[in-house]
Amino acid sequence: MKPPPLPAACTPLSNADFARLKAARPRLWTDPSASCITCLKRDGNTYRWYADTTRTEIATYECDCRAQWLLHLWFLNAGIGTNYQKLGWTDVASVPQDVIEKIMNYAENAARRVADGRNLILWSASPGTGKTLLLSLLLKYLMLQGIQVHFSQFNEIIDLFTSSWRDNAEREQWNRRVRNVDVLGMDDWGKEHKGRLEMVEAMVDQIIRARVSDSAPVIITSNLTPQQMQEGYGSYVMSLLTEQADFIEVTGSDFRPRRRELSSQEAELGLARPITAV
Repeated sequence: MKPPPLPAACTPLSNADFARLKAARPRLWTDPSASCITCLKRDGNTYRWYADTTRTEIATYECDCRAQWLLHLWFLNAGIGTNYQKLGWTDVASVPQDVIEKIMNYAENAARRVADGRNLILWSASPGTGKTLLLSLLLKYLMLQGIQVHFSQFNEIIDLFTSSWRDNAEREQWNRRVRNVDVLGMDDWGKEHKGRLEMVEAMVDQIIRARVSDSAPVIITSNLTPQQMQEGYGSYVMSLLTEQADFIEVTGSDFRPRRRELSSQEAELGLARPITAV
């Protein structure tokens, strides 16, 4: 069997972006003709994976190593790690269907939502309900539509905000990835060290003000309730954020035990999850 074709929106990285990734990741996959993280260049460049979403029949696929490589770099450049690159919407089985439908409504109407600067906040007071996975899948879906996104842990953005810029290139990187990207995904809002609260409020104020002013959406995941978010980061800046925001409570059971079980099964069967955009 042949895997799905490379999405039209996926384009090779610029030399500058590739060099930045290589500097940040010394073990970066750089040559699809010599290695492949999917087929491992074994058995004639083929890999075994399920034939469909029922996970009942196993098929052998011809690996398009170059397409897998381009997808891998494309997602990495947007901040989406390898683990989430290999997961799709069928992996959110623990999330109630009505929650998924609300998120897909944003995705399917993304052009209008992004143009209007419509923010989205995925929250749950319980950990492990799939918020980070849903954020990653949503951002991948937006990328398929040609929308520029960046995924970052909230603490990573804080570290960037407080770092001393070594040169103008670093400051430009901050602006491009956080201030000016079409859609900014911020994961784990509220997990920062409490001793940094004053500085965090200053960062949130600067980012949210700039993005609201430009009608540039943010998509946030958090274990804080909407009220806790409102109380924790200053009422004025949060009113700016929530004025154009939809709050979706991500209910459901902890998906991680089931994910570990499936991963173990896949390993025992010798299966290889391909990188996928859907």
